[in-house]
Amino acid sequence: MRVIYWNLTDRCNLRCKHCYLYDTLASPHQNLPHELGTEECLKIVEQFSEANVFYVSVVGGEPFCKPDIMVILSRMGEKKFWTEITTNSTLIDEKTAQNLADIGIKGIFASLEGPCAELNDFIRGEGSFKKALQGIEYLKDFEIPFRIQMTVTKKNCDKIEEMANFCLGIGAERIIFKYFNDIPSKNQFSSYLRLGREDIFSAAQKIAELKAAYADGFISSDLDSTLVFLSSEPDPAVKDKSAVRCDLGSTQLGILSNGDVVPCIYMTDIVLGNVMKTHLSDIPNSPEFKRIKRLRELTVDDMNEQCSQCEWKYVCGGGCRGRAYLKYGDLLSPDPQKCLLAKGELCE
Repeated sequence: MRVIYWNLTDRCNLRCKHCYLYDTLASPHQNLPHELGTEECLKIVEQFSEANVFYVSVVGGEPFCKPDIMVILSRMGEKKFWTEITTNSTLIDEKTAQNLADIGIKGIFASLEGPCAELNDFIRGEGSFKKALQGIEYLKDFEIPFRIQMTVTKKNCDKIEEMANFCLGIGAERIIFKYFNDIPSKNQFSSYLRLGREDIFSAAQKIAELKAAYADGFISSDLDSTLVFLSSEPDPAVKDKSAVRCDLGSTQLGILSNGDVVPCIYMTDIVLGNVMKTHLSDIPNSPEFKRIKRLRELTVDDMNEQCSQCEWKYVCGGGCRGRAYLKYGDLLSPDPQKCLLAKGELCE
């Protein structure tokens, strides 16, 4: 297994309105008996080495809410994994940045929702913009590469070019524009952050323009790939029948804060095993993993009735299996966002 997404903690110091974990996150100092302790996490790091893991993405929650985060990262540094961290960067101080540099962290994905405090703080909370930029300044002081991630919502979709200019100005390696995953949740903010079909196309067009205008690789997004759905009909030359177009059931796994192993961070209740009971290198041999792996053998024609009858099926392949599972609780259902783009409405 080459790629691991490790959710080290379910704690977070922010409550971002667009977060799909909005209603499940714990406060920074909340006691979470299910979360693994230091020694248990260090044992997992040893398993990474034994299982020939190359890349580890440390996620959360907010990773820097975990009190022993530096101990765990230090061990990962000793093992020479290519380690990157997704963070809101508000908890990064000078000492933290120096430690990250000493450990050899390969990169930070810092999240901002706009080029100004008014916009960012509306989504991430008052004062978060200032704190995040201070954390980024500390990263720059110690020459730690960082990229900015912005989730494109109804609130900030008209600020894409301004955000790109802002990120270039603060020295980011890259700006990543991410799709807003509007999924079933108790999150009461989804309805007014959700992008409509025309909003998505407008944002996608702007991103395509910026990719052409900026240095290669500075603008990162798959949103512009949605522009294919502006055509009146799909390109008949496209004949990709695959139903899984990511590394699901292949080279990637997720690990939750309690040690549960999942096929994707959007599939947290599909447990393939627990690394406190089953070694990571044995997970791919489990019946549960093999069931997920068999999805890769399916074609979009086999997946479900809606997709098999859709003229766009070979373009999108039924979409993201994770989003489909979050929406419908079924790995074989259509991805609702792809249906919105192709048909103008969700598949129900």
